[in-house]
Amino acid sequence: MKRKWMISLTMAFFFLLVWCGPAPLQAGERDTLLLLNLLKKKGVITEDEAQELMKEVQVQAKQEKEEKKQEVKEAAQKGEFLPSYLKGVKFGTTIFAEYRLRSEDKGGASTNEFLLNRGYLTLSGKLNPWLGFNLTSDIFTSRDADDKGNGLELRMKYAYADLYFWDTVTEMGMAHTPSDMYDSYVWPYRVQGKHFLDDNSIQASSDFGINIRGTFGGMMDEEFRKVAGSTYAGKWGGYQVGIYNGGGYTNAEANTDKPIGGLVYFRPAPGVEMIQGLVLSYFGMFGKSNNTFTTPGKTGDYPGVQVNLAQLAWQHKWFTLFGQYYWGKGTFTSSEEDSRSGWLAEGFVRIPKVEKMRVFARYFNYDPNTDISNNAQNTYALGVSYDWSKEFMPYLAYEHRDFEDPRKKDYDQLQLGFQLKF
Repeated sequence: MKRKWMISLTMAFFFLLVWCGPAPLQAGERDTLLLLNLLKKKGVITEDEAQELMKEVQVQAKQEKEEKKQEVKEAAQKGEFLPSYLKGVKFGTTIFAEYRLRSEDKGGASTNEFLLNRGYLTLSGKLNPWLGFNLTSDIFTSRDADDKGNGLELRMKYAYADLYFWDTVTEMGMAHTPSDMYDSYVWPYRVQGKHFLDDNSIQASSDFGINIRGTFGGMMDEEFRKVAGSTYAGKWGGYQVGIYNGGGYTNAEANTDKPIGGLVYFRPAPGVEMIQGLVLSYFGMFGKSNNTFTTPGKTGDYPGVQVNLAQLAWQHKWFTLFGQYYWGKGTFTSSEEDSRSGWLAEGFVRIPKVEKMRVFARYFNYDPNTDISNNAQNTYALGVSYDWSKEFMPYLAYEHRDFEDPRKKDYDQLQLGFQLKF
């Protein structure tokens, strides 16, 4: 009898390993059952012995199946089924959408509409320790005359390689311009309105070129970076320098000029908790416009462009304040080189006991030609937002813009919208 048990156990577990490993569980149980029935008919084992062996086989098969499931799950989470060059790839999106009620004075038009102001689809990642990439497509509402201003179009906003060497990051391709990148780092309400230089068509938010950024004295600690972010979190400051086509991501290059610009920032007191987020910075960009003069006698020549921004930012877990003073001449798409100036003040504060709720306010003044009078404009915005989650922020805002030029129409608008970003 002992010999029979040895034979039956050996055969049963042999078939269990063969059929219940790579094969489906159902097939393994079926073939094991056939084997046990054969052994019963030959008188090698009894009915009770067959049932006991079948139970052992089922328990073993179930355990092996659960272990295999766990192995597959862990491997999938680690990306082990992906080719090595895809393991660092991430998908993301940014959506700015709103309901806008707007009215213009002096007989201007009124609007009552739902808008998609930004729809980004982003693939990004780090392919190895020294190489990464970003590819961002932009779905936007076109305002071109040929589609009557109501068509959705797709274009590229960013398409660049990231190089990581000696604690620096270099972007090459259709890359960020330093001013817009820094503004977005400090000010989280791009969803409500464009940044100063972009809003006034002085400089685009991205362009064809190359830039490099680094820090002075390493990075701020992780606790601070959770509040303020990591892009410009140099302990004593940092820099970003670049060279570009100049016309921006929506325009083809029209000349051989290559504007050069950069940002430098300083953090006076990185070790003092209350003011460790206080930063002084300067941004400058110098070159020529992408369009020629329209002034008689200068046709065919390209206007010079100067952009200067003196900035102060103060980031804290309870609030952020941001100020800019701008002076310069021309823009990178202008057909003149008029002197310009402007200034901006904006900030937000979290509501005590409702920390996810923030009240924000914004004001800026812009004069597109300081050599003539009655030419400036003023913009005011006031709003409230709620950090529903890390990815989703609804907001309500009121904005007013008035012009000194009597030919231009002042407006008031109410915005109810959201930002979805991950």
